[in-house]
Amino acid sequence: MTWIVDAVSNRTPRILEEVSRIINETGAAGPAVSHEEIIKQAELTLELLVSSLRGKKTASLPDRWESIGQSYTERGLAMAEIPNTPELLKKATWSVLKREVEDGAVSLAELVDSMMEVELALSNCWFAMVRSYLASRDIRVAASSSRMEALYSLTEVLATESDNIQMYDTIVDKVAKITGLSRCSLLLFDEERELEPVASNFEGAVGELGKLPPECIQALAAVISLGGPVILQRAGDNPLELETFLDRYESPALLLVPLLSGDKDLGILLLDDGRTGEFTRDQIDIAVASANQAAVAVEKSALLREMEKQVKHMAAIGIVARTLSSYLDPSEQLQILLDMATALARADRGVIMLVEDMFGELKVEASVGKPYPEEGADLLMRIGRWVADHAEVLLLEKGAEDPRFDDIEMNVEAIIAAPLLVRDRVVGVMSVATGKAGEQYTKDDIDMFGNFAAQAAVSVENTRLYARLQQAHLGTIASLAAVIEARDPYTIGHSARVTQYAVAIAEAMGLPVEDVEEIRLASLLHDVGKIGVPDRVLNKTDRLTAEEFSAIRMHPTMSVKIIEPLPHLAKLIPVIYHHHEHYDGTGYVDGRAGDNIPLGSRIIAAADAFEAMTSDRPYRQALSREQAMAELQNNAGTQFDPEVVRYFLDLLEKAARTE
Repeated sequence: MTWIVDAVSNRTPRILEEVSRIINETGAAGPAVSHEEIIKQAELTLELLVSSLRGKKTASLPDRWESIGQSYTERGLAMAEIPNTPELLKKATWSVLKREVEDGAVSLAELVDSMMEVELALSNCWFAMVRSYLASRDIRVAASSSRMEALYSLTEVLATESDNIQMYDTIVDKVAKITGLSRCSLLLFDEERELEPVASNFEGAVGELGKLPPECIQALAAVISLGGPVILQRAGDNPLELETFLDRYESPALLLVPLLSGDKDLGILLLDDGRTGEFTRDQIDIAVASANQAAVAVEKSALLREMEKQVKHMAAIGIVARTLSSYLDPSEQLQILLDMATALARADRGVIMLVEDMFGELKVEASVGKPYPEEGADLLMRIGRWVADHAEVLLLEKGAEDPRFDDIEMNVEAIIAAPLLVRDRVVGVMSVATGKAGEQYTKDDIDMFGNFAAQAAVSVENTRLYARLQQAHLGTIASLAAVIEARDPYTIGHSARVTQYAVAIAEAMGLPVEDVEEIRLASLLHDVGKIGVPDRVLNKTDRLTAEEFSAIRMHPTMSVKIIEPLPHLAKLIPVIYHHHEHYDGTGYVDGRAGDNIPLGSRIIAAADAFEAMTSDRPYRQALSREQAMAELQNNAGTQFDPEVVRYFLDLLEKAARTE
């Protein structure tokens, strides 16, 4: 919590600038309450908010806003003329602090969590103002302890309620009690700006409202768009749609109160007593006050849902970035990607198809879950081809007509397929499907899957490029090693065989993929420095002189000098340089011992020695495999790392048993 208090304190000028911008944008200021007055209210509120959150004993925020409510009454302002400054502050604070997330200073989840206490404190400011405003006007309903208790209860519940359905039910129950009207229904605008009944305090009303002709609901929206509150009574001059609504709702008159947030319509409260069709001024005023608080709660709920969606989307992208950074094997990477994709989409099967370089055809490279039957495989390929051709995310649902695929029957409930796009080029298609009865994918699911596929595409392409680069490096290194070994017919293929042994040892020891790759490259290059050793020394059949042996001992140093100009091989230098060190410290170049010798060097040392012992040399015949294995065992702990020898001998014994 400390960070957000400091953030609000340090960014007060920016928050006030944002408040000013919102005032200009929404027209919140007016003849009754000026722009400057709202800014002064916001500035003082922020000051008291920071002090309150720090636990300092200063004038409380609710007390300050109670006095503001009293002043509004003394000035004779109507409720509609009073700007919701705390709400402006909430929006401005969120807008400014959200940049902390964008800058990476704090996570979106932390911001959402911390903003809850700030929102609650600012909401209490508005509630205190409303209570004081109503009490100062001596409104009978405000003086009623039971109704005030309901108002407090409404504000408290709405400030903490996270379940939408429960929140909607709370709104209609509490507002009915606060106003003293027996019936209350809530309708909210959906994403298509259509009114949808979501809650009512009397049984069956939501269902009956849902059965009304759409034009009746649209007529309500048209009435409320003119401004509110509005009393809708039975009358001969009402449009037919409104008369039909009143008749079906069984009410002589309705109080329509809009839920407004700034200039945005969120929905409507329908209030009546089902009998008289009369509403007092007090009931109308407190209904408006309650609707304002309900609007805050509804908008906050929508904001939280949007934030949750963003958190999910960011998490999906972060999962790919964090998880795949250490995976370089293409097949393993694709399988991990697909496992994550099916989990995120609640799917039970899926495939990744990549575009072949030569012919541009799609080829299944990874799959998970239940296999598709033959007719499903055809559908799968057609979906993949369509997605690849159009570079768009595609949703198919069982029972939903789609002229593009109407000749193939769906064997699953729903399929989402997304292109793997890299710089506007489709490199593949990711497709997941669910066979769970009744499962449906929402717009959020589709957006998240598309974002996941976009990040996955980058990882896939990077891995493919890395693999191609590695192949090029390996080809160059292998060619260089072959040129060196060609100088001596006895050593042709030596580096390749050492590499085979060393990689097998490293994998048996469970080393990470990256370490195994380094050992593979270092093994291929471990003798590259011998290019500087004269042929007469390399091919000598007699015992070497001290000078000649000194030349041989220099080849690790020469290897390093050859590799140093190649930055991408920098990690190989210590491994190659120390591959002739002995575990007891009697080797060369530096006389290192034990764990001070890089593990890769210790592995190559054992592999190199075994390959040399089992190959013919100008000065001796090759040892048998059993003799060479005995030499490894006899020199474990002196020349060789005993742990490396243990793994190597185990591999050699297993190989012997399979022959």
